[in-house]
Amino acid sequence: ATEPWLKNERLAWALIGCGVIMWGFGESFWRYYMSVGQSPFPSMADIGYFSFPLLVFAGLLLQPPSGAGRKRFLLLMDSLISMGSILAIAWYLLLGSLAQAPGEANIAKFLGLYYPISDTALLSCVMFLLLRGQGWAYQATSRRISLLVIGLGLSFFVFSDFLFNVQQNAGTYVEATWIDLGWPLGMMTIGIAACLRRYLPVTPKEVIEQRMRDQAEHVSFGLPQFIPYLLLSFLFFVLSLNVLSADSNQLAIRPVLLVATLGVVGLVVVRQVLTLRDNVQLTRQQAEALEDLQVANQRIEEQSRMMAIHNAELEHGIEHLKDVQANLANGNVRARARLTSGALLPLAASLNLMAERLIRLWQTSIHAQRLVTALGDLSTALDNHWKGDRLVIPDSCKELIEIHRLLRSMHIDGLKYQPVAQPLTHAPPNQPVTPRPATNLFASQWGGLQQPPSNVPRRPASGQLQTNQ
Repeated sequence: ATEPWLKNERLAWALIGCGVIMWGFGESFWRYYMSVGQSPFPSMADIGYFSFPLLVFAGLLLQPPSGAGRKRFLLLMDSLISMGSILAIAWYLLLGSLAQAPGEANIAKFLGLYYPISDTALLSCVMFLLLRGQGWAYQATSRRISLLVIGLGLSFFVFSDFLFNVQQNAGTYVEATWIDLGWPLGMMTIGIAACLRRYLPVTPKEVIEQRMRDQAEHVSFGLPQFIPYLLLSFLFFVLSLNVLSADSNQLAIRPVLLVATLGVVGLVVVRQVLTLRDNVQLTRQQAEALEDLQVANQRIEEQSRMMAIHNAELEHGIEHLKDVQANLANGNVRARARLTSGALLPLAASLNLMAERLIRLWQTSIHAQRLVTALGDLSTALDNHWKGDRLVIPDSCKELIEIHRLLRSMHIDGLKYQPVAQPLTHAPPNQPVTPRPATNLFASQWGGLQQPPSNVPRRPASGQLQTNQ
């Protein structure tokens, strides 16, 4: 895939191509005049020569912009400084003498001034292209290379055209010399630039972003930024030569040269003022950014402190929960988590609930073991009674209400209310004990039977009972 066209870019290259075609049209007419031994001026050839710089200049101006409005304005200022310097230098070297040459103000004299001025404009466009090639749009390979190649082609063309005008003004121009190579070479180079723009592949977006980052990281005052000030320095040198010269021709062109120099200096002053304003604005933005950065750092430090406190609380809570879990695993079912707040509070509550269930299971297991033991002892006593021995209720059955109910259901003896030493429920031993009814199956230590209250009906006993001492 090729690089897509941006805005008026296709039209811009079409205008540049039309300019090259018009120059070829004018060159064809001029070669025809030379073949018949004529050299009219002006002629039909001047139509093509006249159109070339206008179309190319318009095409260059329609190229994609290089950046935002502020950057574009600074680029325009640099281009005007370069153009003014080149125009003033050209006035000193050629334009001044052409303007001061005697003759009527006709088309020939107009074209004699137009061609050097248009060369100056094209050379200024080359400076403009070098300065413009720093923006986002020109990070694409096809657009950047075509921009540099067309600038090279215009330089070839302007170099030959300028030397031709100088020699033509001095009357020393000779046809078919090395000076004439710049015109066809410049046209071919411009055509190559158009082909490169059309057929070079598209540049990936990642490559463009990387180039922009590299450009931002390596900001330097390179040759494109030096060009306007180098031209200004050369302009001061030319002005010094003109002021020190006593020639009448130099004296005649001095006012225009002085005004042009003052105009360029004024543009430089405006450019520096804008640069200072940008620097002040950047300094203010940097100060605001540093202040925001300090606030952000303070916020981060506060958050870090809170996170450290929170992490410390979590670590302490986790260690506490580990200790509680270890105690529960080692059989200490009365261990409890003592957390009152924090992110681990639900986990602590769940752990305490699990501990409560464990202690209930533990108490139930102990009661079940006692009940199994009592039932075994009672079964042994009943077996002995069936063998003819006296029925003696074991001590392991004394405090188990389930055994009491079993004996009542067997109609062994009546009930008698008396306090017991241990509770008959599943409550822990350290809780208060509620008196429960006890049967008269448990005799005193002398073997006698306790009598129930008079209002309780007697039941026939199946045998004589005696407690186990």
